[in-house]
Amino acid sequence: MKKTLGILLLVGLILGIMPLVSLAQEQGSQKIQLEKAIEIAKSIFSIPQGYDQFDSSYDQDEFINIWVLRWSDSKGDGRVTVRVDAGSGEIAGYSAYSLADDEAKYGSIPKISRTEGEKIALDFLKKAAPSKVNQVTLEPADSLYNNASAYHEYNFTRTINGIEYPANNISVQVNGQTGQVRRFDVEWENTNVAPIVPKLTREDGEKIFREKFGFELQYFLPASDGKTAKPIMLVYALDNPFEVTIDATNGAVVEDDDYGLYDEKNGMGGMIEEEEPAYSTENKALEPFEQKIADELKELIPREQALEIAQKAANIPANYPLLSSSLNGNGDFPESRVWSFDWELLGKNYYGWASAEVDAKTGKVLAFSQKEKLPEEETRPLKIKTKAEAEKAALDFLQAGYPEAVGNLRLQIGNDELGPEEAGDKNNKPSYSFRYERLVNNIPFRQDYVSATVDSYTGKVSRFRIHFLDLDFPEAKDLIDKDQFTADFLAQNQMILLYTKDQQKNLHLVYKLAPLESYHFHAQNGQMIGYDGEPVKERQRTEITDIKGHWAEQDINTLDQMGLLHYENGLFHPDGEISQAEVIKALVKSTNSYYGDAAEGNWYDTYYREAKQSGLITEKEINPQAPVTREELAKFMTRAMGGEKFAALNIYKIDFKDGTKVSPGYAGYVAIVHGLGIMTGDGSSFNPRAKLLKGEACAVLIRYLKTEK
Repeated sequence: MKKTLGILLLVGLILGIMPLVSLAQEQGSQKIQLEKAIEIAKSIFSIPQGYDQFDSSYDQDEFINIWVLRWSDSKGDGRVTVRVDAGSGEIAGYSAYSLADDEAKYGSIPKISRTEGEKIALDFLKKAAPSKVNQVTLEPADSLYNNASAYHEYNFTRTINGIEYPANNISVQVNGQTGQVRRFDVEWENTNVAPIVPKLTREDGEKIFREKFGFELQYFLPASDGKTAKPIMLVYALDNPFEVTIDATNGAVVEDDDYGLYDEKNGMGGMIEEEEPAYSTENKALEPFEQKIADELKELIPREQALEIAQKAANIPANYPLLSSSLNGNGDFPESRVWSFDWELLGKNYYGWASAEVDAKTGKVLAFSQKEKLPEEETRPLKIKTKAEAEKAALDFLQAGYPEAVGNLRLQIGNDELGPEEAGDKNNKPSYSFRYERLVNNIPFRQDYVSATVDSYTGKVSRFRIHFLDLDFPEAKDLIDKDQFTADFLAQNQMILLYTKDQQKNLHLVYKLAPLESYHFHAQNGQMIGYDGEPVKERQRTEITDIKGHWAEQDINTLDQMGLLHYENGLFHPDGEISQAEVIKALVKSTNSYYGDAAEGNWYDTYYREAKQSGLITEKEINPQAPVTREELAKFMTRAMGGEKFAALNIYKIDFKDGTKVSPGYAGYVAIVHGLGIMTGDGSSFNPRAKLLKGEACAVLIRYLKTEK
């Protein structure tokens, strides 16, 4: 085995690839038996006394031999699972669950800081998998805290000679309240490989990217907000960015399994069902917006007419019973409607199914599909025997029913053969599928397409869908030069060097594109845009530069790491007055971290919408720029904790010597936050109407967030 391994490594060095030869294979058998695996696990982990149930299993593949050990209690209140490498004795995985974790009450900020948790994670890694500690780097976190604040997550990536190999990684989860490690996941190949030396520079990789990939000018329809359709845009797009995998030794394109992070989303929604009223509608006048929709539906093709069109287009046999029908709206175009029908026939040794969609305004068939299973299917002769014959049948079908589309299509490479039944030789298949994308002014519009499947037994199209929208396409003018755009893109987002495996599991050193939120860019101004057509904001957090040495510096930084603060150009002004809008953002975002500043209008509009809906603020109270007093902050925090109805009770006594200065209706708020230790005043006075400075407000908000809720 050692001689074979040496030959493989030598060949790999010559070819610029490294075959992943498994140490598990070389070891041949388990070095560690079950009893020893249990001893190792119990020497590292404390198994709770009440865990009286135990079982084990053994997993093996080309890279690992693993003992899986499981402890649990008979009540089902907790469990511990430990994976022990049967070759090395190192821990290959660990997870612990306790009902107490779920039932505990936590504040919005963990007691264990992320920095403290990082040390816990590293110490655990050193103890559980010591051989791997010096082979990994800790990945930076996107954010230091989130709403699920009970846990900290730490992700480590394997490096080979200082270059990352993302397929091998370790993740550690630390309970932020108790400091206990609750999960330890290891994705690791026990392989010995010599580092590969790159022969191509990054500039060489970029040149190959331009030649073999590059950006394409496309039309792009942003996702609708559900109310009105958005206009078509011209973009420079890279549709499959993670196919850009260029071998750093020879420039070849490597096929790996590292998929993209950005998916465009389009969909149908707003289904309207026919339903007889269950009660009298007499004197029930429709609102104008309701009447508008009702009037629009009167102009649509009736269900019976649409059904007749669908049956004819899909060649539905007369004995197929209709299973369902519905009238649907289009999420991107709320004013559009589509009739959908489904048929099904079940019989002895027979199954038949069909569906069809008809544009409810034009009567055009948008899609149909028919499938049947016959006992003699495998013995029937093929009418279509080659891929070329199948594509001709598909195009003839399009020419007959959709001539306007035929001259404006481009076959999508890689999408012309779909489905597991079509694998293997390109001829003599039971069916062939083709997908074409639309061209407008010779510019691709990939969201419009035609797909067709030809049944080789019947010679007919058995599945079809057309998505051609009647839209206004802008003229391609005032565009950024594509070469200049590409040069600017690569200058700002340099290609990265890392290790990856090809589909034959050989290791390659490759150049890849830097991972981004999106690979669609406005062709006229170069801005990165998302699926909604809006500019994608940079995730990178701006550091606050004017709080060094301030008494509330740590609290300010913590809130900033949580994304709760608003400031510009790195200046927070900790001794300036805090505004109502800033307080509302902090409170809303502390429980709903996915909210962000509004892309249009005022930055705080998003937070006020949510605050009104949740009862945090009333319409009458909204005053975004107004400074916030101490008693007002007490009010907002009490509401955020769900204490509004308790604060309204006339039962509170204010012990501060300036208690008479508390505004009418605010006594309950002040008493509650004081009782919880969130706002303590200066000992004798509360100063209810004093305007809060930003540093003071941050200190109060930290105490609020640490309060168990």
